Amino acid sequence: MTRFRPPLAAALVLATVLLTGCGSAVQDAPAAPGTAPGFPVTDDDCGVTTTYDAPPRRAVTLTSNATELMLELGLQDHMVGTAYLKNRPIGARYAQAYRSVPVLAPGQPSLEQLLAAQPDFVYSGYPDGFSESNGHTRPRLAELGIRTHLNPESCRPGRSGFDDLFGETERIGAIFGVPDRAAASVAGFRQRLDEVRSSLGNAAPVPVFVYNSGADAPRTAGGKALLTDMIERAGGRNVFDDLDQRWGQVSWEQVAQRRPAVVLIYDYLEPSVASKIATLRATPTIAGIPALAANAFPTVELSEAQPGPRSVDAVERLAKVLHPDRFR
Repeated sequence: MTRFRPPLAAALVLATVLLTGCGSAVQDAPAAPGTAPGFPVTDDDCGVTTTYDAPPRRAVTLTSNATELMLELGLQDHMVGTAYLKNRPIGARYAQAYRSVPVLAPGQPSLEQLLAAQPDFVYSGYPDGFSESNGHTRPRLAELGIRTHLNPESCRPGRSGFDDLFGETERIGAIFGVPDRAAASVAGFRQRLDEVRSSLGNAAPVPVFVYNSGADAPRTAGGKALLTDMIERAGGRNVFDDLDQRWGQVSWEQVAQRRPAVVLIYDYLEPSVASKIATLRATPTIAGIPALAANAFPTVELSEAQPGPRSVDAVERLAKVLHPDRFR
């Protein structure tokens, strides 16, 4: 277990890296005196255990769902950078707070760009946030005295679901000393999902195929993906919920056999939704599925399909597509 207070050695390493890569030295932020009320907090996260004596003050987020969760908790004043939105829009209710946070890079920042923000905490909602290619892996950042957190949905072996989102919200709330805000957010998430369930009543589940990408063989969400829980809460059934993976490849013949009434398109901008619909319509094997005849192609954004506060938005929106008669 590591108890982090900003070490002098790490500050010197940071300064050396930045002098080499960016032409300017780091001024180390003053350490928080003693232990803050409500602390210490221990975070046991994907094999890395960290004890916090006070909330981080210079956080950087490396994926959109991590960014939006921080903003959901009103933590923008603790943020000195964000990255990896890659031209995707931030959630509308977070836009104003997001404008106050520096964008380090549209994609993954380099190690030098990351260190230039002088972070004391780096948070990724997905494993590729801690990039081998750019050098900011969790072990490397630990060597530099920088605490890290990875959304544990990425490393758990079982099925993902909204309980992961609730737990992660409470975990980040504890690390930043705002457990009441986190509890209020979780209560709001639960209430909204309960309202969807109440509106759906005993509606029969609609068969849904998630289309990620692929022309020769499609990539789709399996039973362990958060999307499966999202679809079920929206009154649907993932036709590949028996695929024992989060994401995997199937065949068009299997899609045809399972006759989805709706194709939920995973939208991460490139390739475009229009090109994915064109691929579906140009694939003779699935020409007879009900979804094509009904032109039923709702979308889910990457920032919604990865566990984050807007995952609840996607459930509400999809439920109205699958069961419009229940939401009039």
